[in-house]
Amino acid sequence: MRRLVPSLSHTSPTALAAAVFALLMFCAVAGAALLPNSRAAIAIVDTASISDSSTTVGISDNDMYFESTDPAEIAKRLDEMQSLGVKNIRLAIPWATVEPAQGQFDWTPIDNMVNAAAARGIGVLGVINTTPTWARGTYTNVYAPPDDPANFGAFAGALAARYSGKVSAYEVWNEPNAAFAYQPGPDPAGYTALLKSAYTAIKSADPQAQVIGAVVGATVSWGSWTLNPVDFVQQMYAAGAKGYFDALSFHPYQWTLPFSSGALVPNSPLDQANRIYQLMQANGDGTKKIWSSEYGVPTGVPNVGNQASMINDFLTTWSNLSYAGPTFLYTLVDRDSSNTWDPEATFGLFTDSWVAKAAAQVVKDFIAAHPQTGGSPTPPPTPPTNPLDAWAQAVQAAIQAWLKSIADAIAAAFAPAPQATTAQTLAAAATTTTTSSSAPTTTSSSSSAPTTTGEPVAAALVAPSTTTSAPATTTSTATTSAATPTTTSAPPATSTTSAPTTTSSAPTTTTAPATSSTTAVATTTSVATSTTPSTAAPSSTSSAPTTQQTPATTAAH
Repeated sequence: MRRLVPSLSHTSPTALAAAVFALLMFCAVAGAALLPNSRAAIAIVDTASISDSSTTVGISDNDMYFESTDPAEIAKRLDEMQSLGVKNIRLAIPWATVEPAQGQFDWTPIDNMVNAAAARGIGVLGVINTTPTWARGTYTNVYAPPDDPANFGAFAGALAARYSGKVSAYEVWNEPNAAFAYQPGPDPAGYTALLKSAYTAIKSADPQAQVIGAVVGATVSWGSWTLNPVDFVQQMYAAGAKGYFDALSFHPYQWTLPFSSGALVPNSPLDQANRIYQLMQANGDGTKKIWSSEYGVPTGVPNVGNQASMINDFLTTWSNLSYAGPTFLYTLVDRDSSNTWDPEATFGLFTDSWVAKAAAQVVKDFIAAHPQTGGSPTPPPTPPTNPLDAWAQAVQAAIQAWLKSIADAIAAAFAPAPQATTAQTLAAAATTTTTSSSAPTTTSSSSSAPTTTGEPVAAALVAPSTTTSAPATTTSTATTSAATPTTTSAPPATSTTSAPTTTSSAPTTTTAPATSSTTAVATTTSVATSTTPSTAAPSSTSSAPTTQQTPATTAAH
């Protein structure tokens, strides 16, 4: 019969041992692959979480995105913000510039902003909006929603995974109830599809992150251009939005009417906020809150209220509403303090030369009277605490230790036998020779001593040696290998005993940077995408304020 399997008798012991060891290592790797996946149990240090208290005050600094390549400018902005006691920031995350080609990301601007904020323990609210060219239809711009909401969800999931523990909350789009921010016009059902996709992906990547929906501006319905925020939210619920947000957000801009004065004024920001909450209650969401993620008053244009007094009125009134969440004031610093015609130029709490306006002191005083949470630097990651992880690691360590001991035993069994030296042979012959015919013959009393595998014993006559091997210690898998003691009939010989070895592999930790940002809003300012000429960078604008008689929409910032 032909031999179909090679005979082991012609295989060298060393090769056989190596083959067996390789097989065992394969089993070890395969066994480890079957252990529970611990990815979901990674501990997330969320020290920069945003409190949903109505007294929480943050800054909506969308313009930081345009300074995101300058670490010194980022640090200056955060320094001035913290000088007021502010511990939360809203940042723009323009999908159009971060993923200019599908699957190709430029995280650098977001990394720079989010990591700088996280290092100070600042809570980050990221606003995701704008659509890259590849994800939207032809003859559209960045403010058109994507053709497929799944693409938006995929980006939101990648974003949340990257900045898990650093970005506390995400807003889905910015002011979608106005055509300038959601083109060609408001579409509550279409927006709800984006919200559902983003919510599902974000929660899968970072369950602790909050997802904020609606993000509507105070306005009245006007043709296909704007939609009253109350009607927009009502249609969101009709489209199935319930269960796909942790809170709603609202931008209660009104530059001439103090916020507190609008309770009995139809379609005033306060009236609209109250009615939105009534819708939430009617749909079983009465325990959820409304965040004011933008509010501000410009200082450079005529016929508007005093910035300091109106912000003071707003903070005082908003903080006493039962459904109110955090406030984010728009914005930190003026774009151009000398501008007297563009409201967007002078919304800052500081002038463009970093001189604090009166409103900055109002914010500082309010925060002093209402201590804020957060502000501690993000500590290093902690080891996993999930009991299942600990069990999996213990099982894996035990398997590896067992496989190692088997491999060592096989290697020892197939290793070449020690070869006797000439001196050993002569010494053995001498001890077996009788000294005289009358005297009794004497044979040497042999004492067995452990010998190391593959190493010849010494010829010198010494007392039997005792070897105690200490267990090996490892940081990952502790293994101790000791050669099996063998007894010989040769004279007592010095045994060479190898000390147990200790192998410690230091665990490596890889930290991926992360990023966040804020809504980009339509404005005359734009930044060209570096990778795709047709992709516009986010911009920010604010439309004319609503008035007591016919409130107008406020542009997304």
